[in-house]
Amino acid sequence: MDDNRKGALLIILAGTCWGVISIFINYLSAAGLGEMQISFLRQFFAVLVFALIILIRDRSKFRIPVKDLGLLMIVGFINGVLFNFLYFYTIINSRASIAVVLLYTSPVFVIILARIFFKEKITGLKFIALVLTVIGCVFVTGVLGEGYMPPPAAILTGVLTGLAYALNNILTSAAVKRNDPITVTFYTLLFSFMFLIPFSGWNSLTSLCRSNPMILVVAFVMCLVTAVFAQYFFSLGLGLIESGKAAIYGATEPIVGSLVGILIFHEESNLMKIAGIIMVIAAILLIGKSDAEQEGDNR
Repeated sequence: MDDNRKGALLIILAGTCWGVISIFINYLSAAGLGEMQISFLRQFFAVLVFALIILIRDRSKFRIPVKDLGLLMIVGFINGVLFNFLYFYTIINSRASIAVVLLYTSPVFVIILARIFFKEKITGLKFIALVLTVIGCVFVTGVLGEGYMPPPAAILTGVLTGLAYALNNILTSAAVKRNDPITVTFYTLLFSFMFLIPFSGWNSLTSLCRSNPMILVVAFVMCLVTAVFAQYFFSLGLGLIESGKAAIYGATEPIVGSLVGILIFHEESNLMKIAGIIMVIAAILLIGKSDAEQEGDNR
């Protein structure tokens, strides 16, 4: 399998892992945990798992150039605090569907930033795939049929969530070009965890975990699926394909999230959601066609 296909598959797997997060969040939220406490537990277990993997497999993966620590500290802050604050504020002050739509303005930011920093070409197929992705995500959430206008502040934080997600994509891409994906993932999660400590509500968190130990079990499984596997697949994939293409492949996340809602939580399904899913799949196929054409040109 060539690098383009392998990178695409890895980003799609990462999006799939992130897409099932609602299963875990619904349980932990019902158990009394707040959003930042859920994020704190997720990052805490993820750091432990990655540290154990590196200790067992190759301790040299702990080594990283000092000049790159600042970059990964920024990624950790964006990943752990900034993104969560903006995303949760948007959800609380508008609706989850609105938050998802505004989050997936991120491919627009990624493609623009990748053009500025990495000189990635904005081809005709990539532009069409981008338009299909954004419209498809809007359709998947069903926001057009709700007749609801969120407050201006929530719109602003929602768009900034997309920008934060895009910055995470671009900076992670830069980091994995100079370092091993496992090293990048470990330090990103470590700094993210450290930045989340002040928001963990430690006393109430430990009290809840003592009264319901199942919280720790669910949080650990969530960590494996949505942090360890997802972040590793994402970092590895970004080392193989362009950031702009990765942003479009990553749009599998709301598709999987929508399917989880329909199949597990029995949320309403309609033609608009189905059309949105088809649009995002079409965008992914277009990017795949773009890769195939590039390979043909390079022969």
